[in-house]
Amino acid sequence: MKKTACFMMALAAFILQSSIFPFIFNGIYQPNIIFVLVVLIALHHGQRAGITAALLGGFCQDVIIGNFFGLHLLPYLVIAFICSAMGRNVEREQWLLSLVIVLVATECCLLLTCGVLLMSGQFVKVMAYLFEYSVPMLVYHGILALPLDHFVWKLRREDAYGFGYRW
Repeated sequence: MKKTACFMMALAAFILQSSIFPFIFNGIYQPNIIFVLVVLIALHHGQRAGITAALLGGFCQDVIIGNFFGLHLLPYLVIAFICSAMGRNVEREQWLLSLVIVLVATECCLLLTCGVLLMSGQFVKVMAYLFEYSVPMLVYHGILALPLDHFVWKLRREDAYGFGYRW
């Protein structure tokens, strides 16, 4: 990945997630652009980049944005590990597969977040939590996934022969 473009993308995602999205969307239902980027980076750039993005994205959301530590970090790491393993078989033309993976990862992240909340002692009605958050998150992440997939794919490094590789 191109380092400068990666840094600028992460900074833009953080500013959007922490400052702009809360004003555009209501506080309960807002897209999670950091999560979508973590999934796509893990999917298209491999395990090292995916785990790094999950660590940085989860840490920023947990500590800087103000949630208790681990609510985003643990699900992001699990999802990034799984998506990086699945990403070995995803090619550029398979944008529909990338979209489906983002949507399934969104549901898995909601389940893992619910599990983290339950383990931390929070009272959560699992079915009500999933029913209330699933539909808006799937719609938002489905809309964000396609343009971000195109952008993240363009950040792949190419060697002299034109073949992409992951670092």
